[in-house]
Amino acid sequence: MNSDYVETRNEELMKVIQSSADESDRGLTLILAAHIEDCLRRILESVLLNTKELKELFDGPYAPFGSLSGKTQAAFLLGLITRDEKERIDAVRRVRNVFAHHWNASFDHPEVVKVCNKPAVNSGRMEIRDEFLHVALNTIPALLYRDRQVSAWSRPELTQEMVNGWHRR
Repeated sequence: MNSDYVETRNEELMKVIQSSADESDRGLTLILAAHIEDCLRRILESVLLNTKELKELFDGPYAPFGSLSGKTQAAFLLGLITRDEKERIDAVRRVRNVFAHHWNASFDHPEVVKVCNKPAVNSGRMEIRDEFLHVALNTIPALLYRDRQVSAWSRPELTQEMVNGWHRR
């Protein structure tokens, strides 16, 4: 990895931490989930064909990778994230959804407690809120550089000539 790339990603992480420093639990949850989603998009884009159709996978009302759930599933099924990372991201997504859809949500909300009491979040060492923040904040660095790490897995666009070559063997 070149130093400009690493510096850019480190600055990005610092901005996320700084922007969430004075946030409410709701704000912090939304910021961390959004950043995880950005990381997943970069990871997926790094291995998919860079064509005009790529944007359609991520943007629009029926985009298959338009949601955090879609990006997480795709990244897992393509072998770009581990099962443990998928489970942690799913927990962050579920908590984010509670905060996004319930005006009175907190880390005491029954749906948040239910998500946070699962093994992906709860290690039994801290309060639920701290366990969640620990998981969310530690998921980001694991994904931050993944796009560069897996970009070598990208393949060229399949051509008819390539397919014809398979049949000649």
